[in-house]
Amino acid sequence: MRYIIGMRKALISIGRSSFVVSLVLAVGCSSKNCVRKHGKDKVPLPLNPQTLLTSKASLEKTDAITATLYCSNNPNPYPKKVKKLKRVAKVEESKQAIVLLHGLHRLSYDFATMQAVLKEKFPHASILASTSLNKDPNKKGILNSFESPTTSLPINEQADSVYKEIKAMLPGRHLVIIGHSQGGLRGFVLVKEYRCRLKQEGIDINHLITIGTPWKGAPVMDHIKNINGFQQEFKKIEPTLDKIQKNYGKDVIKYFFKFKPELAQKWPNLYSIAVTYFMNKVCPGAAILEPESNFICGYVAKGLQEVDIPITAIAGVLTDFSNLFHPFSSSISAEALNKLNATYARLIGGNEKSEHDMLLPVDTQHAEGFTKSNFKCITVYGACHGNKVGRTVKEGIAELNNRKVIQKVVESIEATFYENKEEICMENPELCSPAA
Repeated sequence: MRYIIGMRKALISIGRSSFVVSLVLAVGCSSKNCVRKHGKDKVPLPLNPQTLLTSKASLEKTDAITATLYCSNNPNPYPKKVKKLKRVAKVEESKQAIVLLHGLHRLSYDFATMQAVLKEKFPHASILASTSLNKDPNKKGILNSFESPTTSLPINEQADSVYKEIKAMLPGRHLVIIGHSQGGLRGFVLVKEYRCRLKQEGIDINHLITIGTPWKGAPVMDHIKNINGFQQEFKKIEPTLDKIQKNYGKDVIKYFFKFKPELAQKWPNLYSIAVTYFMNKVCPGAAILEPESNFICGYVAKGLQEVDIPITAIAGVLTDFSNLFHPFSSSISAEALNKLNATYARLIGGNEKSEHDMLLPVDTQHAEGFTKSNFKCITVYGACHGNKVGRTVKEGIAELNNRKVIQKVVESIEATFYENKEEICMENPELCSPAA
C-alpha cells in the first residue's frame, strides 16, 4: 500500500514539473529571438538538459575549428619578431659641430662644396669654416703669398687663432675638426695644445679628419735645396707639358717654386740659400713643412703617439696627367705620357711608382713610418690635391670637391656622432623595443 502511494506522489510531482517546463518554453518561443533558432513555421524542440551541459564544450570546439580555418587561409596569422637597425645619436644633435680648416695660403671658401653636403647630411650640426687665417683675395702677386696668415704665422699661433674662433662661436659643442693640407697639421696642434683648455670651457674635440695633409712634411720643399737636380729631371718632361697646353711647363715650375722661379733657373745655388733663409725668417708657417724640420721630426712624430682621440687621414691619389684636363690641345703618344707620369712621380715622391695627389705622396698623407695611436688611413683614387696643378684642373677632382672624398668624410662624421642600435620589432604592428 505504501509503495502505491509513493508511486502516485512521484507521478504527480513529475506531472507538475513537466507543466512548468512546457509553460516556460511556450513563453520563450513566443519572443522574436526564437526566429534565429527556428524557422517561422517550425516549432522549437523541447530543451534537452544534456545540451545545456555540453554547450560550453561545443563552443570551444567551434572556436578551434574557426581558428584552424583562419590559419589555413593566412600563412602569417601572428605578428613576427624581426631585428632592425636604428640610427641613434651618440652626441646630442644640438651639440654637434664641424670645424673646417683650409690649407696654406688658401681660403675658407675652398670648403664650399663639401660644406653644402655636410649641411644636408647633418642638418642639426653647427658648421664653422674658419676665416681668421684667410688670405686677402684682393691682393695679387707672388709677394702676397708671404703675407698670408698661414704662411707668415707660426703653426702654434695659427692654432691659437682657431681656438679663439671656436671658443667664441661654438660654446658647449662636440667637435669634429676637418683640415685640408697644412690645415690638418693646424688641427693637430689645436688638439694637442688646446683640447684640455676647450674641455674646461665645455667644448670637446671628438675626432680629427685630415685630407691631403703632409704629416711627414712636403718632399717638394727639398727641391729648393737641390735645384740643379730638379732641373735635370724637369727638362725631360717640359716639352711634353707644353704639348698639353701652350707654355704649361713654366706654370708647373711655378707650382714647385712659388717665389721667382726664373731666378731659380738662372742662379740655382744663390736661390737655394736665399729662399731657405727667407722662408725660416718670414714664412715660418711654410718652413715647418720641410720633412727635416723640428716640427715634423719632433713635434708631430712624438705627438702622434700621445694624442688619444681618433684621427682619420684621407689621402688623395691622381698620378696621370691625362686625368687632369679635358682632351689635350695636341696629341701625345702613350710612351711620352708614361714618361711624363713616371718622371713627375719621382719629383713628387722620389720614386716613379710613388702614389701621389700631384703634390704630396701617399706615404706622407698617411704618416707612414711614424708610430701612431688610433690612426685610420683611407685612400681615394682620382683625387687631386687642389684645383690647380700649374693651371686649373677639371671640375670635381680637387680633393675638397671630390665626391668620393666627401663621402669618406661624411662616413667618418657619421661614425663619430651616431651609432646603429639593434631593435626587435613586430612585423605587423610597428612597435619596437631595444634588443636585449
